Amino acid sequence: MSTGWTTAITSLDPHMATSEIASFRFGLNQIYDRLFTVKADGTVDGMLVQDYSYSEDGLGLILDLREDVTFRDGTPLDAAAVKVNLDRARTLDSPSVKSRMSPVVDVTITAPYQVTLALAEPTDTMPYVLAEMSGFIMHPDLVANGNPATETNGSGAYSVESFAPGEQLTVVRDRTDYWDTDAAQIAKIEYKAISDTQAFTNAMAGGQIELGQFLPGTVSAIDGRKGLVTVDVPTGIGVELFLNRSVAPLDDVKVRQAINHAYDRQEIVEALYPGSEARYQYSRTGLPGFDASLDDVYSYDPEKAKQLLAEAGHPNGIDLGEVIIVNVVTPGVADVLQEQFAQAGIKITPIVKDGLEGPTSFGRGEASALLHYSPIGTSFTSGSSYRWGPRLNPAGVTPEYEQMLSDATDPRRSEEEREASAVALNNYLVDEAWGAPLVWITYPWVMSDKVGNFSTDMDYSTTAGPFDLRYLTVSE
Repeated sequence: MSTGWTTAITSLDPHMATSEIASFRFGLNQIYDRLFTVKADGTVDGMLVQDYSYSEDGLGLILDLREDVTFRDGTPLDAAAVKVNLDRARTLDSPSVKSRMSPVVDVTITAPYQVTLALAEPTDTMPYVLAEMSGFIMHPDLVANGNPATETNGSGAYSVESFAPGEQLTVVRDRTDYWDTDAAQIAKIEYKAISDTQAFTNAMAGGQIELGQFLPGTVSAIDGRKGLVTVDVPTGIGVELFLNRSVAPLDDVKVRQAINHAYDRQEIVEALYPGSEARYQYSRTGLPGFDASLDDVYSYDPEKAKQLLAEAGHPNGIDLGEVIIVNVVTPGVADVLQEQFAQAGIKITPIVKDGLEGPTSFGRGEASALLHYSPIGTSFTSGSSYRWGPRLNPAGVTPEYEQMLSDATDPRRSEEEREASAVALNNYLVDEAWGAPLVWITYPWVMSDKVGNFSTDMDYSTTAGPFDLRYLTVSE
């Protein structure tokens, strides 16, 4: 099977991932098993972990591992192997994984198939983090003596046949003793990078790829074509106008609220993201933290926006100056925003930058706002460190935010109490208008009618999108 993706990985090292989504989708999940997974309902579940619990003080996360998993050479994937990987993940100077592992201060082997993670403070986010690149387990020998950037050695059913950084990865199933007998039914999977939209469409139409994610506005060129099937997947990935609250006039909550009233989400969705949902908050329907009362809280109301600006001392409107537009965002969104903002007395100067430079520049405080994709992550709370971290939030956080996040993730509290705090945190972010969410994207996935088992119930489907393709099949 061949699958297309807009961005390819440049390293095979899971701990050096520059993008969780790209590394996961571009084949590493077929090579390496991970400690946890995230089900379609947004809850975490064990993969290599058979059971887990917290110490009474909430500062210890105890992981009991499966005892039937081995690497290709017969070496057991045991507590010693997990410790090697987690120690590397939390100490290696990496683009993302090290910061995600920051709550872990030590890893101890407490039984042959048990490790205990010492936490800096009580938090239930680590299983979600360990369902990402942080939880991918490599053979200890690769870590000690190999080069994980160019070599692989995992407990997964596949190994690398060929790899061209930034272009292509082909993996082949090379073992018959894989512990998950329902997984890995496809003999060979080729991952191809196709960044150009038209080339991507042509590749699908011509059969060069058999599976790929399309944007809502581009799938019409191929939707309904004979031999192809489209599955619409509502995800926790959206588009948002990130606001730099550390600069005037965005340091005034009324100005930020005015911006949220100044554009018509429904019009944007209908024109540019057909089949998707207008977005008003930071968790999506059916996922922890979601609050139905927040939907439509910022209705499209240019006059209300003008009123709020006047109350903030800007009766003649505001000029936000340079706003970074990341070039991978659907074309046309910035134009619509600029036009609708003008009707509310808000002026912006769009500056286009690429997907790496844009967020980095914004994080340095070089623009008042950033139009970019805004993922929920593997969960609303575990994703908070990324969404509200320094890369996408140059203004920093507040004591109120930190307390609500702590309450929402404290494993000593009941599930109901944590959920109530997650909802409270979501409300706080919306009320204070820390950002201006636009849309929750429903992505059309197009595939050959020979591809089986693709569904909206796959792991990660509602949070970060279809990550786990382990159970797909391809018929002759």
